[in-house]
Amino acid sequence: MDASPAKFLFGFLFASIILWSIFVFASSMLAWILSRAMGASVSFRVGGWKCLRDVVVKFNKGAVESVSIGEIRLSIRQSLVKLGVGFMSRDPKLQVLICDLEVVMRSPSKISKKARSRKSRKSGRGKWMVVANMARFLSVSVTEMVVKTLKATVEVKELTLDLSKDGGSKPELFVKLLLAPIFVHFGESRVSCDQSSMHGGSLPSNHTLLGMTERVSAPFSCEEFSIMCEFGHDREEGVVVRNMDIATGDVSINLNEELLLKRKGEDAFSSTDVAEKVVNESGTAVKPVKKPANLAVMKYASMFPEKLSFVLPKLDMKFVHREVGLMVENNIMGIQLKGTKTRSFEDVGESTRVDVQMEFSEIHLLKDGGISVVEILKLDVVSSVYIPLQPASPIRSEVDVRLGGTQCNLVITRLHPWMQLHALRKRKMVLRGESSTHEKSPSSDHKAFMWTSTISAPEMTVVLYDLDGSPLYH
Repeated sequence: MDASPAKFLFGFLFASIILWSIFVFASSMLAWILSRAMGASVSFRVGGWKCLRDVVVKFNKGAVESVSIGEIRLSIRQSLVKLGVGFMSRDPKLQVLICDLEVVMRSPSKISKKARSRKSRKSGRGKWMVVANMARFLSVSVTEMVVKTLKATVEVKELTLDLSKDGGSKPELFVKLLLAPIFVHFGESRVSCDQSSMHGGSLPSNHTLLGMTERVSAPFSCEEFSIMCEFGHDREEGVVVRNMDIATGDVSINLNEELLLKRKGEDAFSSTDVAEKVVNESGTAVKPVKKPANLAVMKYASMFPEKLSFVLPKLDMKFVHREVGLMVENNIMGIQLKGTKTRSFEDVGESTRVDVQMEFSEIHLLKDGGISVVEILKLDVVSSVYIPLQPASPIRSEVDVRLGGTQCNLVITRLHPWMQLHALRKRKMVLRGESSTHEKSPSSDHKAFMWTSTISAPEMTVVLYDLDGSPLYH
């Protein structure tokens, strides 16, 4: 009786060691199986029963080069699922917590492109039920996510993905994705700035600090981005998007001449590489065959959701050209978009009708010093697109634009930097034309589109300012 506690402790330790060894062996086997199945090398470190650390996945081919994760934790929580009118069910949900996720994309020149047959989107109802029932038990939360490409870096502080299923007669799968906030950086400006700020020495002056702040500020930033999708199953089309609601926070875009010139140079360099690669491999210059645009629209018409909603409270766009001393701002507030997709039957045949309505509450273009060149207090755009199911029939579009409270301010003092920018751009285009010439092939694409447009502006005001900035003519 006296030795029973010691024996129990010894047996517990022995069982724990055996179970831990089995767990480590199973983890190694899982890494080996993933490496063989995915065609990539997988390595990780076990941090506990429900934790993996330092997960690194390196792909041998494909668009993704590597994926590294600092920590992965698993937890189980309860979730409420609506089964019908007045019925709720508590189902366990597996929550995956990911910290420090970094995705590195491979350069486009290193991706081997092969012709792949497009898989059909149609799937059986049984397969859809299995996927929906399994997905409703999953929830993913990511903290500090970074996606790196050759031209840009995307940073997301927090990402949440939640899946749920409606338990009605026609079960629907609901997917909710939340990202907040989002920053996009182009080039290596942040790296150079961070490295310069890490050097020792005296404190920088106000001018230097202002330059560092401008370089650190992201060219694109979004406070919040959320999307709610409702997926269903159709016997003819397969998986369809029933409803899609997109809501964002304030969006800010900051551009300058250095960023635009750098991106134009990179695009020209990449297009030259692609052209040389095609000529070298085939031996002769092969012109790509372009498909008619109406076929492309018909192809992706089925992917458009039956109901679409988009809300953007405020969009700020700023452009700075330091060489000519030009800085302009554009503000668009109250952006709302609503769209619906229905089937339409007419004399020409059956077609898919897409109705889109856009509303802008206030627009300020080319704003500087509190005065905008163009001010629009309200803008409504209503459009209807008829996409026929027969490829021979043309696509018809009807667009109605309504302007309300439009004012145009002509400021003479602002013409000088714009004239300098135009002269500088014209001089660079002449130099570029002398160095290289590009042949433009004539377009032979058949324009199978029919469209009608109406524009109405009940009230419009034009104000002319003098050199002192005072209104001269109204």
